[in-house]
Amino acid sequence: MGKTSYIAALDAGSSSLSIAVGGHDDEGKLVLTGIVTRPMQGVARGEVDNRQQMMEALRDAVRDAEQELGVRISDVYTGTSGRHVKCTNHDYHVFVGEHSDGEIRQEDVEALHRGMENVQAEDGERIMDRIPQRYVVDGRETVKDPVGRFGKKLESTFNFVLASSMLVDRLEKTLAAVNVRVRKTFVNAIATARAVTLPEEREMGVAVIDLGAGTTDLCIWQGGAVRYVRGIPFGAGDIDNDIFQQGLLEKHVEGLKKTYGTAMASQVTADKLIAISGRGGTRSKQEISQKNLAIIIENRLREIINFVTDEIADSGYGSRLKGGIVLTGGGSRLAGVDELFREATDMDVRLATPDVAVAEESLDKASDPAHATVIGLLLKALEENAPVAVGFSEHQTVAAPRNEKPEKEVKVDKKHKIEEEEPVREKRPKKERAFSRWFGAIKENLASDILDGDEDF
Repeated sequence: MGKTSYIAALDAGSSSLSIAVGGHDDEGKLVLTGIVTRPMQGVARGEVDNRQQMMEALRDAVRDAEQELGVRISDVYTGTSGRHVKCTNHDYHVFVGEHSDGEIRQEDVEALHRGMENVQAEDGERIMDRIPQRYVVDGRETVKDPVGRFGKKLESTFNFVLASSMLVDRLEKTLAAVNVRVRKTFVNAIATARAVTLPEEREMGVAVIDLGAGTTDLCIWQGGAVRYVRGIPFGAGDIDNDIFQQGLLEKHVEGLKKTYGTAMASQVTADKLIAISGRGGTRSKQEISQKNLAIIIENRLREIINFVTDEIADSGYGSRLKGGIVLTGGGSRLAGVDELFREATDMDVRLATPDVAVAEESLDKASDPAHATVIGLLLKALEENAPVAVGFSEHQTVAAPRNEKPEKEVKVDKKHKIEEEEPVREKRPKKERAFSRWFGAIKENLASDILDGDEDF
């Protein structure tokens, strides 16, 4: 491998903070120098809700990353997620230059894109991405690449991905307060999808679901373009809270879920009673049925799936997802979660780790689905910029490239026309929320459980 340039990415999740350093090799594959993950405080549902707590967590994580990787991190790429992330379509057109034969040239496409840069966002919103959906020549022919075609009028529909400017600013200012400069903030859902999907899946149509602790991010690709992005304010951390509500010590909840939990209660055939150290010391035990644990997990997951399927239906692309669902994120490590998604959605489901664009030498570092977002942020940064080359001796700075062209604040016009091939977003009544029924299911099961054994946790 030849000389490699490196950058840093930071994913501030609701329960953990990950910092990754990497670059690309001569073949364009991602080379990961290392990933450091530490506990996170001050972030809820993808949003900074306590700056002081987050700053302390950031200082600790950056210090540990610098010590472990032998670098000084001064600049990062980061991402945002949560229910404030959304998208909307906007149309624009240009008239083709007076060429001798009416051929559409690259400068016509560039003029169309420049026109989109003049569209302004509404107050309180920041445009995170502008993604062309299709090009239309003379109002009749839809093409992916119009260059070389003939016509007088070139139109395009762009997908504007939006986020709360206040929340993004809050994230960037919190990082700046601990002397970490943000080069660019991406949308986590798009970055994650880049890390776990193959080009053919993005072409066929695929729904990427990142099951995080505080949020579940949805990103729909079809025809090689991002079509729909949405943040759902529920995640795997809500399962932990449901288990905690059973009166168990918080420190035992995560281990209990990983060791004995499953997303499919029907798969628990030999029920057992799990004994856990209680609040009164080692002699005081708390107990939970493994069957009831599975019921708690499954019902919360079904509620999340209900939200996901409603969003997929609202996107209008539900019937076009020939690649099915790609499931990733820390919550996807739970036993049986892919089977539950497959049963509930009647779609193909693939569990994914963020290794599709990673060099062979770094595959071991990309084996955890919880790292999908931070690896995706690195990939997005490398795609958009040529990073600054740095060394890896102690106190060497890991920097991200400067964007010489300042970003414009633009205003999105919510009005957009629907072309013939525009997906129809079918509205349907929301499904009954399973979460409202799980208490009754647990009580009924407690009354009828036949405990086959007694196991300490």
